[in-house]
Amino acid sequence: MPSHPDESTPLRAEEPNKRDRQLRKYLLAPIDLHHAYLPLLACCFVTGIIDAGAYNAWGTFMGMQTGNTIFLALGVAGLPENGAHLKWLRSLLSISTFMLGSLISATVTRPYGNTRRLSLSINFLLQGISILVAAILITTDAIPENDADSDKVLIGIPFLAWQFGAQVAASRALGYGEIPTTVLTSIYNDLASDPRLWTWRNAKRNRRAGAAVMVLVGGICGGWLSRLEDGFGIVLWIGGAIKILLSIAWLGYDEATE
Repeated sequence: MPSHPDESTPLRAEEPNKRDRQLRKYLLAPIDLHHAYLPLLACCFVTGIIDAGAYNAWGTFMGMQTGNTIFLALGVAGLPENGAHLKWLRSLLSISTFMLGSLISATVTRPYGNTRRLSLSINFLLQGISILVAAILITTDAIPENDADSDKVLIGIPFLAWQFGAQVAASRALGYGEIPTTVLTSIYNDLASDPRLWTWRNAKRNRRAGAAVMVLVGGICGGWLSRLEDGFGIVLWIGGAIKILLSIAWLGYDEATE
């Protein structure tokens, strides 16, 4: 019997292409920024918990670079005289890699749209992986957890500091300047000087207050966890897990409307 061509074949061939186009369109769509502050509040918690653990373990901040700048200045002056070995170098390394993270995040994502689902997801995925790498190094004792004088600590600092720079760059791109995620000085000032501070409905005040509370709560958690054996490693596992969850959450955000 003569064979007839399967007329459904072209249709079946078009279906995967259509799904690919739909997926690509979905991933590359910019998100609706209306509730984009919620993941940033989670980032404030991550800043608090990791910086509390890092300062307790290594005497250096990973996200709050104002403190590191003062540590660097004191180190140049040779103070304090009984200060930890190379504390100024740890602070300088943290500042430098933080700035590098901001530079890379802003430069790489800006041309492709830094508020797109895929851009945000990859950005936070890399941040989470970076924290988890540091967690593995500490858990396996490749880096000492509570020996700030060890030169091996210098290996772990870049993994943590650069991702905080990327985090701040992402918060700027999302347009929530009132949630810098690593800085509280400006938040305290903006809260106190807000002419609408006591107004019932004040979204920016609420977000600023929420950011301060989340950093505080994160810091308290980081402090208590640091009292445990392998506490800093636990802190990093928690921080990395939160960043990974945020990378997934960005994929579920609604698309921005015209």
